[in-house]
Amino acid sequence: MAQKKKGKNRFGITPSIIFMNLLLVLIVCTVCFFTYNIINGNEDASSSEPPFTAVTSAPAETEKPASQTTAVSSEASSPASSDDNQPTVDFDKDYFNSSLFIGDSISTGLSLYGFLDSDNVFAQQGLAPSTALDAEIDGVSLSAKIASFKPKKIFVMLGTNSVGYADSETLTDSMKALVENISKLCSAKVYVISIPPVTKEAEQDSDNALTSAAINEYNKLLKEAIADTKASFIDLHSVLVDEDGYFSEDFAEMDGIHFTGKTYEVMLSYLQKHSS
Repeated sequence: MAQKKKGKNRFGITPSIIFMNLLLVLIVCTVCFFTYNIINGNEDASSSEPPFTAVTSAPAETEKPASQTTAVSSEASSPASSDDNQPTVDFDKDYFNSSLFIGDSISTGLSLYGFLDSDNVFAQQGLAPSTALDAEIDGVSLSAKIASFKPKKIFVMLGTNSVGYADSETLTDSMKALVENISKLCSAKVYVISIPPVTKEAEQDSDNALTSAAINEYNKLLKEAIADTKASFIDLHSVLVDEDGYFSEDFAEMDGIHFTGKTYEVMLSYLQKHSS
């Protein structure tokens, strides 16, 4: 009678074969576990754009999108270059603590989105260069606001409501007069911001009188006019346009005129860079 070989069971499987199969199963399970976590980790790390919210109503409370760019330098900027016109979203809110923003419904979004405090914004729907000095917002005039707030910097962005209807030279003269009057009211450094572009769809909308040609002409004349004042001109328009010269869909609200939440971050980052 033949003897049973040592180490084998009735199926002829040795302990070493069992061990090798268990080890193979363990390796496969380990690889599957790490693959699953890598895939799901990448999905969790992705971010989404803030929701579209009209600046004429209070936006939903959402967290500001995580910054994806390097911090803005606090040093004075050189003349605009290709690097200067790369949109970034990093800005220091405290940098604008003593700044006052004067504007129309576009500028109201600075406080409605929570990027700046309401005290830093003197803006309302329909405000124009010719009406800003005499306008009252919540019972407070611009001169009274400047006197009480005592800003160190004033940013003015006006003209979008008028450029489609008024002659560009007349509109530019109104802006120049406004800036000169502001300079008489305080010693704050004044910055005049170019008005933003519109999308192609907004330009073609019969309800709008805005055209890229009119906006470009106004911004060109405005820059020339401001050169004769104590104010400085900041070309925000060039950061917001696409390759065709229209308001980039990355930054435009659904109406093709107003700003998304992200665009205010781009705006403040750019202004900080060019007013430091």
